[in-house]
Amino acid sequence: MVLKKHKQFMLRAIELARKAEGHTFPNPLVGALVVKKGKIVGEGYHKKAGSAHAEITALKKAKKNAQSASLYINLEPCAHYGKTPPCVNTIIKSGIKSIYVAMKDPNPLVNGKGLDKLRKNGIKIKTGICRKEAKRLNKVYVDVYRNN
Repeated sequence: MVLKKHKQFMLRAIELARKAEGHTFPNPLVGALVVKKGKIVGEGYHKKAGSAHAEITALKKAKKNAQSASLYINLEPCAHYGKTPPCVNTIIKSGIKSIYVAMKDPNPLVNGKGLDKLRKNGIKIKTGICRKEAKRLNKVYVDVYRNN
């Protein structure tokens, strides 16, 4: 798949994330797509703080199609327990083979830990697609962690 297609999928994840503007605080805006053989088989976004995260919603919609598929997400998946369990555990169990992440999560509870756990479980990771757009989307969230 060419870079243009990856960018289209990531921009769709960002578009989904934007649907929750004003509803996720203190959490970031996150959208996710499950893509198999070039087709979107599941998508979701984090609708409000305390609800299912974007990748969990997308994986539930994809069902068995998540097996050997790719996940596109504008922010690194969480690897810690909060109001919801770590997303990385569900991703690993789903059979996802590769993940495209626009940017690492600046929150010290996550910051690289999600990506490390996914890599250690054999999932291929590619970061940086639409990074500028992802940072702009979550500017306030990013600034909070940059200034602490």
